[in-house]
Amino acid sequence: AQMPAFVKALQFASEHLRSDRELVRAALAKSGLALECAAAQFRADRELVQAAVHQNGLALEYASAELRADPEMVLEAIQRDRRSFAYASEELRSDRDFVLKAIRLDGLACEFASEVLRADYDVMLEAVRQDWRAVEYAAGELPKDPTLLA
Repeated sequence: AQMPAFVKALQFASEHLRSDRELVRAALAKSGLALECAAAQFRADRELVQAAVHQNGLALEYASAELRADPEMVLEAIQRDRRSFAYASEELRSDRDFVLKAIRLDGLACEFASEVLRADYDVMLEAVRQDWRAVEYAAGELPKDPTLLA
């Protein structure tokens, strides 16, 4: 998708404009991906990142490391777009309980879980129950296990 003109404008705006909270908030309301162009302090601002992620889950990519490790923020992002799970912290992508919550929102989110969890029968069984296509992301010996799709 092409970047909206106002997001491009923010990209080339002065640091002063990119540091204007209300201007950034307005841009995020139109496109969460505008977070990429916002001043660095806004990437760690819970309220602004939440607005960005609510508008477009993939905005999680531009959030601070702290917010990419925040379970509530990441689940919000996954609810909008499962692919945002790719930007979650390694810790969350390796946390069995968290991964189960994520795949209950979208079975295909298992694609971004740690390899260890993609080789966990119970985790992948839950993913396949949500969406049979999740079997594609099974790891280890699971792709050979006929009971996964039974």
